[in-house]
Amino acid sequence: MSEQTASGNGRKLVIVESPAKAKTIAAYLGKDFLVESSIGHIRDLPNRAAEIPAAEKQKPWARLGVDVDHEFEPLYIVNPDKKRVVTDLKAKLKGVNELLLATDEDREGEAIAWHLKEVLKPSVPVRRMVFHEITKDAIENALKDTREIDERLVDAQETRRILDRLYGYEVSPVLWKKVMTGLSAGRVQSVATRMIVERERERIAFVAAEWWDLEATLDPGAFTARLVSVDGKRVARGRDFADDGALRDPDLLRLDEAGALGLTERITGRQFVVRSVEEKPYLRRPAAPFTTSTLQQEASRKLRFSAQTTMRVAQRLYERGYITYMRTDSTTL
Repeated sequence: MSEQTASGNGRKLVIVESPAKAKTIAAYLGKDFLVESSIGHIRDLPNRAAEIPAAEKQKPWARLGVDVDHEFEPLYIVNPDKKRVVTDLKAKLKGVNELLLATDEDREGEAIAWHLKEVLKPSVPVRRMVFHEITKDAIENALKDTREIDERLVDAQETRRILDRLYGYEVSPVLWKKVMTGLSAGRVQSVATRMIVERERERIAFVAAEWWDLEATLDPGAFTARLVSVDGKRVARGRDFADDGALRDPDLLRLDEAGALGLTERITGRQFVVRSVEEKPYLRRPAAPFTTSTLQQEASRKLRFSAQTTMRVAQRLYERGYITYMRTDSTTL
């Protein structure tokens, strides 16, 4: 937390997520602004039974923290390790005339801003301040172009969090028993688990089918030609088979090993003729801007960085104003 103190009624309180950002931004904004950090989320669904309020403990859904019988209403509690942060922010809020919520511009950041407003219950005007790089120009422009909290982003984060709890919370104990203690089946892991199960069911139902084709390397130019048809019948390829191993089109020619070897013997040494050449235009597009995942993949492939190292370096570059926000899957940011 910044050690500045609020004094005077003309100051504005700016809340960011990171203490490191708070220090840098405070230097850009000057003495009329008090810059503090929430240090991430200040409240969430309860993680332990001890965190559930006494009034809710006897309800059947209390363990999940989501009222599944009434529109999936979440039960939010202030994180025990954030109570001091909340108390301090409330105290600082009393000495200012405006609150600027400058958390990151993504689902999590928007949700943090919303939770701050809900918990602090400010009596002063509240505006949302967003920026994509920590530079003096970016901060000053963000200050001129504030907005309201985007309820759609808040709803998106809340939906994701509730689904995480409803699915991942139940699947995780299975992972502890079957794979390893301490694993989490939340969010992406839940989706990945489902994809693996569905793929395994496809594998179990799969029926193998054998098919052969021919390729010839021809000179001059040493290009490769593939056998497409025999006596007017198209030669079947892998994509022509259904899951049960049968051909989708019975009129196709399905070559077996003997047939393929027989054709090879018949055409070996024969002269091949190019009867026509077709030219078709094509487009090449530049790679899309990095998302969190593609950034980590490229850093691993080219620099041998771990995901943790990549994100640590990226965070420092972001805080110094060299790159835009990197913890996102939205390339528009």
